[in-house]
Parts: sequence; C-alpha cells; structure tokens
Amino acid sequence: MLDYIRSNAQSFGVKLAFGIIILVFVFWGVGSLNEGDTVNLVATVNGDAITARDFEIAYRRAEEAVLRQNPGLGREQFKQELGRQVLRGLVEQVLLKKVAADAGLAVTPLELRAAVGQIKAFQNEQGQFDPATYQRLLEAQHMSPAQYESEMNDELLRQKMYDLITAAAWTSPDASRNRYDFLREKRSVDYLFVPASQFKDISKPADDTVENYYKAHINDFSIPAKVTIAYIRVAPEDLVKPDSISEADARAWYAANLARFSQEEQVKARHILVPLAEDASEADVKKAQEQATIIVSELTNGKKFSEVADAHNGPNAAGPGGELGWLKRGMTVEPFEKTAFALEPGKISEPVRSRFGLHIIQVEEKRAAGTKPFADAAAEVRAAMAQEQGTDKLSDVLDTLIEDNILGKQLDKSAQKLGLGLAEIGPVSAVELAAKLGIKPDDAEALLNTPADSPMDRALEAGDAYIVARVLKNVPASVEQLEAVKNTIIDRLQNEKALDAAMRAAVERRKSLADGVISPTLKVSLGIRSAAPMERSGSLAEFAPSLELSSAVFGASVGQWLPEPFAVTDAKEGSGAVLVHVDAVLPPDNSEWEAIKAIMAGAAQRERADGLFAVFMQRLFSTATVEVRNMDIVDRKGL
Repeated sequence: MLDYIRSNAQSFGVKLAFGIIILVFVFWGVGSLNEGDTVNLVATVNGDAITARDFEIAYRRAEEAVLRQNPGLGREQFKQELGRQVLRGLVEQVLLKKVAADAGLAVTPLELRAAVGQIKAFQNEQGQFDPATYQRLLEAQHMSPAQYESEMNDELLRQKMYDLITAAAWTSPDASRNRYDFLREKRSVDYLFVPASQFKDISKPADDTVENYYKAHINDFSIPAKVTIAYIRVAPEDLVKPDSISEADARAWYAANLARFSQEEQVKARHILVPLAEDASEADVKKAQEQATIIVSELTNGKKFSEVADAHNGPNAAGPGGELGWLKRGMTVEPFEKTAFALEPGKISEPVRSRFGLHIIQVEEKRAAGTKPFADAAAEVRAAMAQEQGTDKLSDVLDTLIEDNILGKQLDKSAQKLGLGLAEIGPVSAVELAAKLGIKPDDAEALLNTPADSPMDRALEAGDAYIVARVLKNVPASVEQLEAVKNTIIDRLQNEKALDAAMRAAVERRKSLADGVISPTLKVSLGIRSAAPMERSGSLAEFAPSLELSSAVFGASVGQWLPEPFAVTDAKEGSGAVLVHVDAVLPPDNSEWEAIKAIMAGAAQRERADGLFAVFMQRLFSTATVEVRNMDIVDRKGL
C-alpha cells in the first residue's frame, strides 16, 4: 500500500493505469462489510455512495491492467478477488476525500496542471507539455482528459494527506546506524572439528534393522509422479524480429520517443582508494599520502591501472580492476566528480581526497550530454519496437494457440504457422518441470495431474514468456523396492551411528576447554582451527550454513566456547561435530557505512512514516460504516 503511494509520488503518469489493483489489502477486513441489495449502488461509505458506474469504470481499468501484465490469464481466475480489491480501493478513496475535506485540503487547478505538465510521457523533445501527445496517450488507455485529471487529482490529494499525517514522523539519528551495525557485524571464531568418519562402525546393521528403517522412512524412497509434455514457448521477442522493422518506421518511432534517447554527460572511470577517515589524525593523513604516492609511482612506471587497483583496493572499494562503470553527475562525492569530469580519457589524476579517503582516478571514456543520434540508437529503437509490437500481438497469439490446443490440432503445425517452435520435455517431476521451464509450482502440479493426450486450457506464465502445453504421457508415483535401496540404508544407518559417536566425543572434549583467549601454541597443540570471520547470515568455514549455529555464535560473549557441539557437514570432510569459540567481535566497515548511510537513514524514516500512515488508516477504517449493497457486482456473479 505504502509502496504504491511512494511509486505514484515519483511516477504517477506511468503507474496510474495500474493503481487501482494495488490498493489497501492491509487496511481492510471483509468482515466489516454489511450487505444490502440496491441495484444502482455497489456500496455506501458513511452514507456516501459508490455507484455501479463508479465500480464498473474502476473494475474495467483494473482488469485491463491485469490482462496486460498477464496475457495468458483467464478472466474467471481473478475476477472475484479483483472485484473485492477494487471495492476496497474505492472505499479508501471515499474515506480519504472526506478526511481531506474536513481538514481543508484540496488540489488547486494550478497544482493539477503543473503535475500533469511535469510527466515526461506527456512532454515533447524540448521537455515541454505537448497537448497532442497527452491526448494520444490517454486515448490509448481508453481515458478522457477529464477522467485522467479526476483520478490524478485524487492521487495528489492522497499524497497531501500522506504528507500531512506523516509530517511528525521522526527517527533517532542512531536508529539506522544501530541497524546497520547489527546486520553487518562479524565474529572471528575458532573451532574444533570431530569428523564422524573416525567412528564409523564397519559392522553392518542386521537385516531386520534395515527393514524396519525402510518401513519407517518409506517416504524417503518414493519416486514422484512424472510427466512428458509437448510445449510452445511464447515471448514478445519471438513474435516480431527487430530486423523486420523498416528504417522509416524506426525513424518515426525514434522521433516520437526522442526523450528516451537524451543522455546526460557521463564518464567511465576506475579508481584506487586509499581509505582515510574525515577526522583522521595528521599521522594517518601522512601515512595515507605516502601510500598514494607509492601507487602513483607504480602507475607512472608503466604498471596497468587494473593490476595496481586489484593489488591495493579493499573489498568494497570498486569492481575488478577498480572499475566503477559509467557515472553521471550527482552519483559520486563532489571532489571525485569534479576531478573525474575534468580529466581527459586515458589520463590519471593526482590523489583526490573525499570523505572516503584518497582517490586515484582514471577516466577511460566520456559521453557528452545531448541526444543519441538515430544511427547510434537504431538497434535499441528496433529492439524496443519489436518488444512493443510483440507484446501487442501476444494475447492474440496465445488465444490462437490455446484454441488449437483445446481442439486437438497438431501443435507443431500451430507453432510453425506463427513462426514458433515446438519442444518436448520429460519424463520429469513437478519440481523439475518448474525449474526447467520457469513456471510456477502450482502450474507444474496442474500439468502433472492432467491426463495423457490432454491440453492445458490456458497459457502458463514462465517469467517473461508463456507456455502452451499438452501432456503426452504420465508416469504414476511409485516406491523403490527394499533390495534396490538396501545399501543406501546401510550406509545411512552407519553414518548416523558415527555422527552420534562424534557428538558424544565432542561433548566430552568440551569439558576440558576453558573460556578465554587461546594462545597460538595451544591452538596448534589442540588442533584448533581459525575460520574466516562469520557474518550473521553466513556459515562457519566450509560447513553448510546453519541458522542455529549462527545464532549461537552471535549470542555468545567474546572468549566463550559454545556450551554444546553442533552437527555439521562439510563437502570434503563429511559430517561431524564442531565446537566453536568466539574469538572477537569485528565492527562493520565504516567506509561502507559512509557510502550507504543516507540510504539507511531514508529507509528508517520511510518506515516510521509508513507506520504512522498505517495506524491512521486502521483507525479510519475501524470507525467507518461501510454497507455493500450489491455483492454480486463486486464478485462478478452472472457477469
């Protein structure tokens, strides 16, 4: 809900057509609706009417948005839930309008005109509002200017309400830093590993033990049902080829979308960073300058910039070779930006100080501000046109393929007729099907449960593409016989027994380990290993991640051995028991914090504001009287 508010504040013109379907899940309870039966009314909100006409306009727009985003989706699949979402949005709209009126808030014609004029989609290449473009784009959305401006007025009013309600939101300056420190803190740890292989019993378990294990774990040996399907993958880029678009059409599209090809001045740069705090002492500054001088000397003597950067940069300073990519003005700190944009391509700067430290910068390329010429943009233009035209054709193509599939026509001929290909996959399980085709798990299960020689009566979403499928063969689920898995069970039982022995041995070993600092000599004598610093969500050494182990490490004090061993698995050493000692707490990288502190502070402030607005909406809905007069319209019954 609040993501919706923020996105509309930034890009209302793009989001408006889709706004209705995103409204107020979180602030509404269906149980608060009282049902009546007036033909021309869908609902009343504190006595104010939501008419059938209001609802139908909002529903049609929301439905168009859903179908545009999901061309293979059938209307029956979402109409009831969508109807209730639309109603919730309209109820919220009525409530907010009433509160705004009571507070004396309104959107003036001047504010509305200015907001419309600032939307880039409605501007010409000079950045000025273009009435003809405005009219054309609204017609494409099946909207009149009056409708659009009315809805935009509502959204601007919503934003005013949001700003008013959240104006008092405040977060402590320390809140974002405390969160960052918590998330990015690391622990230096030592550990003792007791491998289970030391205790593996060479004697085999008795046959009755193996049989009992098989019966108790029969599900472990089940073979899932599998299916073989023939399918056609349909994506917009497959329907229209960029090289099929004529130069004349491409030039016309380029001219109509010239604003898309405007580019700011940019530089492609690399840098080497010598970290230095803003409040560094004179001694630290001198040391950093000496280090920078050494680096400059290496570059002057002919070493490649990328090699020197990799040798000197820290893990968060830049990409490989010091690469920073293309930079626009405003993306970096001022001293860095001023120097980088003044450098000629191929040149290397003297050390430049910013709040992060000393930068040695190399500019590789430059792009002047202006509009990209058609010759340079032609491939991009044709690709964008092909994507647009392919998207426009997508629904019709899918409808044709689904119809052919239902009628039992040969899919290879249907695909060939549309310039597409037919593929086959199987026998595969539902999990494999979802992974290989990129379809949703529920859709994979639906295919699995479809009889052989049967079509799916809808297209299946597969990322940015769609799948039209026909089931060719089903293989029912089964269970492996005991004889086939007997050796596996024996090995499993022996491993379990060995791991139990390793855990018992580790418990005994723990009794002799004292908390405190461990000397290097003691580490060697006891076989204690040191691991790379652990992150809160990371793993210990090469062992498989364990949330329980990680939580225990970050809950322990420095110098403490964890009281109990943990069962772990390593790809090389196998399973075993590990005893862990917390050696030190490592604070987060301050330079990383400096780079993202504004983002973290903004996120904390937005969360606080969102929370205030959520409380306001909950109270608003809890005191509202909402009567649904025609639930059949909302649930689309008989429609």
